[in-house]
Amino acid sequence: MEKTILPEQIYATAILEFGIQPQINMAIEECSELVNALCKYRRGRNTEEDVITEIADVMIMAEQMAFIFGQEEVQKEKERKQLRLLDRIRKIQKEKHDGKGKD
Repeated sequence: MEKTILPEQIYATAILEFGIQPQINMAIEECSELVNALCKYRRGRNTEEDVITEIADVMIMAEQMAFIFGQEEVQKEKERKQLRLLDRIRKIQKEKHDGKGKD
């Protein structure tokens, strides 16, 4: 039976094996491939599966970037941005709700 390897162990090994700068370069490349896949999907030239593959690649590289630049800091910033998004959603919902009663 194969031993379970945690994602953090995989990322640390990848960074040690390939180096920080090559992994940053790979993150840039994977982001570019996702942008390309989404553009093609929008034009009907890619499938959802193509997009899902690229999303997974970007998520893996984003997790490696967090590992490099500081997981705690990234998590705090992610939470801050999620709250900001929630505030924006609530504001729009309130405006829509308030606007319906004015007609």
